[in-house]
Amino acid sequence: MRKGLIGLVIAGIVLSGNALAGECGGKGYTGRDTGFCLKCHTSGCPVLHPVDVKIRDTECIRVPASFPRTWDGKLTCTTCHDMTGSNENFLRTKKPIKERYDFCFQCHNPECYKKFNPHETISSDLSWDKRKKACIYCHGFGAKLEAYKACVGCHTKTPHVGAPEHLMAKPEKVKKLTKGKSEVVEITSMKDLKPELDEKTLKNRKPKVILVKGRIECITCHNPHPQIAIPAPPESSEWAKVEKADLDYKLRKLNMELNRFKLNTKGVKLMAKNLKDGKLCQVCHSINSLK
Repeated sequence: MRKGLIGLVIAGIVLSGNALAGECGGKGYTGRDTGFCLKCHTSGCPVLHPVDVKIRDTECIRVPASFPRTWDGKLTCTTCHDMTGSNENFLRTKKPIKERYDFCFQCHNPECYKKFNPHETISSDLSWDKRKKACIYCHGFGAKLEAYKACVGCHTKTPHVGAPEHLMAKPEKVKKLTKGKSEVVEITSMKDLKPELDEKTLKNRKPKVILVKGRIECITCHNPHPQIAIPAPPESSEWAKVEKADLDYKLRKLNMELNRFKLNTKGVKLMAKNLKDGKLCQVCHSINSLK
């Protein structure tokens, strides 16, 4: 009798344990309550993708019928994760996932997520209404003067020689170097750039080295508007090695690793002045100081 009771207790513990394992997630979980998943997964997924939100099918988003949602049409953890599957990350897919976005494009239309290059758009033959999209893309509505933020939103991994020293240069030092230089223009608002010029006037405008409120910004050396920008040819392999070594040294001083960044040695088109023979550098620096 006693052995029989002990056996029932043990069986009850095992059964209740299995039930709890099923309730609280883990392999085999088929429920749609995100609360069970988020007991353990408190970070990561909710940041990468929203849950408990209702998705309306559009041209860009269409959730397959095989991706389960809650009774009222909201996304849940198990919309994307199939806890009965054999995929390493329990992703709900029958196709091999080579890149992360291969999975995403089961719901998201890849045509809607192609990279947008505003520099190409503003110099194209598109109508003004369509080119206006490029202006808003970088400057936002109202054309705010936030030059650095406008650039690093896309250019996150392209540092280069001299970037830290220039961007962090003290205004008083910048003022001393640029005082009396005719090719240097200081602006305090977008209106100073006269952005409403017609296309013909803009193409004939000569590029200047621009300071923003006394500071060096990305647009000091780079001109984001192709109509008046100057190309920089690719670097030779010899100079590419010098640039890499120089940047590696400077990044180490900033306690940063070179392998975090991608070096560009293919040349760029959008320069404020010609780089050949150091012409851009000599706008602010005397030739003797560059030796």
